[in-house]
Amino acid sequence: MHQHFWKRWNLEFLHTLQQRSKWTDPSTPIKVGSVVLIKDDSSPPLHWRVGRVLETHPGSDNVVRVVTLKTALGTLKRPVVKLCPLPILFKLKILRILGGGTTEY
Repeated sequence: MHQHFWKRWNLEFLHTLQQRSKWTDPSTPIKVGSVVLIKDDSSPPLHWRVGRVLETHPGSDNVVRVVTLKTALGTLKRPVVKLCPLPILFKLKILRILGGGTTEY
């Protein structure tokens, strides 16, 4: 059962996080508090680390291309193209609102 779940998650969901549109189309920028998978070319996607964005570093054109991340092993800087944002931040906001609080992360 466990193996079946991870196989389906890898085949059906993980690749949707990596889809990129043409650079002329505006995309949703990564924000502070976003939870991301950190791509690693030397390991399979199921072994990528998870991190939370602590700080964004916009370029001279105000487009965020580098972020500072907090992981279980410490903090690090990574380019945005090496990250796969997870749709967790939105869920946390909804849960916070439903629970009575309205604080955003």
